[in-house]
Amino acid sequence: MIQVGDEQIYRVRDFDSSQRVRVVAIEMGKKSAKYEIEFLAGGSAGKREKVPGKRLRGAWSGVREYDELMANWERLAAFELTDPEEAAVETVFLELIPDEVATWEWSALVRWVTTIHDPVALEPLIGIPIGELTDQVDSFAIGESTVVSPEGTLMIAEYACRVNPMPILDGVIDEERQCREKTKRGVTHTSSGGREWTTDPDWEYRSYLERYRPRHELLRGWCGHRAVTMQERLAAAEAEVQRLDVLITRLIDQMKEHEHGHFAEVMERVHEEERITAANYRPVVDRPLKPSEIPVRYERAPRRWGYRHW
Repeated sequence: MIQVGDEQIYRVRDFDSSQRVRVVAIEMGKKSAKYEIEFLAGGSAGKREKVPGKRLRGAWSGVREYDELMANWERLAAFELTDPEEAAVETVFLELIPDEVATWEWSALVRWVTTIHDPVALEPLIGIPIGELTDQVDSFAIGESTVVSPEGTLMIAEYACRVNPMPILDGVIDEERQCREKTKRGVTHTSSGGREWTTDPDWEYRSYLERYRPRHELLRGWCGHRAVTMQERLAAAEAEVQRLDVLITRLIDQMKEHEHGHFAEVMERVHEEERITAANYRPVVDRPLKPSEIPVRYERAPRRWGYRHW
């Protein structure tokens, strides 16, 4: 517990330089305390200031160890994961890496670092010695554990997928099956008041493209499956359109033969007129019209009935 007269390590932010201060007064509040400090060195020597307790990082006698620790954390902060990588890492760790072996840290100074608690147990899960992993990425030791950078977290997830790919691939297939159903009919939800509402299938499809598919492709790549190319997607889409055209034509012909001619004609017309083609899929940005180009619209005002005042 901090006492008046203690010399403390002072930092405004985690990766700022440490400053030497002395606590000269403590002001206790309802929830937290405010500390009046006096700077003992540098350009601010002799200056006094009231600061929250989180800026006092420990006794000044341990400043060397503290600075070394924070320098290690700052090294790990140089690498950041993308959103799909974060989601893929979370999937792999939940499925393949037990918490007692290694944990990815979300609330640490640097997000998505991994703390390795049991290197002997982790090695068969990722297929390489821990020393080989730490030689390739930034890391440092804390007590009996080893902390590796977000880049190391990414490598652990990828190597774990290579060793044991089937649980990940099964999960991807199951999730894609669920997404397919959502993009067909939407999802029905019930509010706290008991009212049911259904999401728009188009919104579900956009959500799949933005959130799920990048993660699925990344996980497949880690598991040894090559990502689908744009050419393959295009060829598959064209083949699927042809298959559905044939199927819809057969259904319309069957409806006409079974006295549903009017409905069949409507469906045939809608199917043809609302086709999504390359010409109408791409949004066209037109220039704004000049006043002289805007067509004039004439609207007849209704006659007003009333008394004429002379």
